[in-house]
Amino acid sequence: MSGERADQGSASQPGRQTEAAEPQPPTIQVSDIASQPSTRSAHLSESLDNYYLSPELVPMLSEPDATTGIRTFRTRTYVELEEGGTVLLGRDSADRYRARAGIELIASGPRLEQVEGSLLWRRATDHVVTHSIDPDLTITLQSLSDDDLSDVVAPKRARTSPPPSEEVAQSALAFTKNWGVEPRFTVPEYITIDSVHFKVVTHSDAREYPIAYIQQPTHPAYDFDVLEATLRHTPDEQPRSAIRVPPDNHWEIDARLPFEKPLTGYVRDFFPEVTTVTLENIARRQFELANNSPFADAAGLTALRQIYNGWKNATPSLHPQWSDPLLMLPIIPTSPTARGAARTIDLPVASSSGTLDRLDFDPLRFQRQWLFFLTTYSPVDLKRFMASLLTRNGYTVMEPNAFNSFPALVFRRTGHDYVFFMSLHRTRLPKLSLPTHMNPNTTGVNLETQVGEDAAKAVRDAHQANKIIWLKGGSQIRPGFADTVFIIRDDNSRL
Repeated sequence: MSGERADQGSASQPGRQTEAAEPQPPTIQVSDIASQPSTRSAHLSESLDNYYLSPELVPMLSEPDATTGIRTFRTRTYVELEEGGTVLLGRDSADRYRARAGIELIASGPRLEQVEGSLLWRRATDHVVTHSIDPDLTITLQSLSDDDLSDVVAPKRARTSPPPSEEVAQSALAFTKNWGVEPRFTVPEYITIDSVHFKVVTHSDAREYPIAYIQQPTHPAYDFDVLEATLRHTPDEQPRSAIRVPPDNHWEIDARLPFEKPLTGYVRDFFPEVTTVTLENIARRQFELANNSPFADAAGLTALRQIYNGWKNATPSLHPQWSDPLLMLPIIPTSPTARGAARTIDLPVASSSGTLDRLDFDPLRFQRQWLFFLTTYSPVDLKRFMASLLTRNGYTVMEPNAFNSFPALVFRRTGHDYVFFMSLHRTRLPKLSLPTHMNPNTTGVNLETQVGEDAAKAVRDAHQANKIIWLKGGSQIRPGFADTVFIIRDDNSRL
């Protein structure tokens, strides 16, 4: 959220007349200031906006401790605030509780304290020193002559963004001044540029790659959480790429930022209607696949940049299995039941644990379409609803036909040549029941009847080329859970 300009207060306001400026406004000269300090209580002015945990992730936390109200997830601790919201809790160098950003080892956010007699927390009240104005203060109004005015230098407004010609120079200088290390005592892996040593992003089994990434020396190894927090809160401190320049193959730093936004921001741009939990799970899984590890290396960071660039320009992907979330999904097996030939698929629970078992789309992001969907049970309407959702999230759907039984869709995504076949369902259970009468293969319904001749041909050709992906999707409405539109990958061939 961008802030307002500091000089907007000079604009005319409703109900207030704009006065004409005088040709030579008087200036104020302070002859003497003698004040006595006084102490008052005030809340810290720093905002907590960047510290709130997404509401969708709060249910993943433990129950509040009966004494402190502290909740946990893995090794992290969280507290609920009296004003509403949940924040990550840490300690500063003086062992005081503060809101903590995910990247920090020592918390630096607003100071927090527990509300007495409650499990809730609030911003702590600090004492700040203010100065009272001395009654003997003398203020003199004096008009300046034209000669005097020529000697007055107006204060310059801080430049918020340097001209492009200055950006590269300033960015490159920042590394020399702030990111240099003494490798003999601090880091095992480094590169040297203009006699300055830089720590590089790597790990013990790092893959050979012609591009290196230098990192801020105080940062730990970049797992997904550390990199995401860096890109969100301190993007200028993200790793920077360095390349070898012939003929002597010396290293040069690319002053451009490798990433313009957090990794989840790229996913949100191109999959705008997934839930927050799915959003993070896609980004996390993509990070781990690209890096072949929970931690970043040069090849992985470059692969991520290539993926996001391919999304932006709709170009073929070098790594389809890393770029399309539907290709990242694991295959969920179909289980037999006690009732003869009937089968079931247990739907995994949507979780922020980082496991991408399913895609979920948030009906709050397409309320109009969702409200209409809830009023109809027509299989054709189900196909149209799902085709519209897929289209809004970047897929190209082959035109659904008017066949009412066994609703299904065939679709693709720009960037790779895989074809998706998705049968459609509605469920109010944590599973999909698949009795034999719901299987088109056992009821004599051929593929052409189910999805149309063109779509059927695309499916058969993709199957022949081993490029077909079988999916199931639809609505899941359960008491006590948020309504969702889901997609899973299964092992049921329709051929």
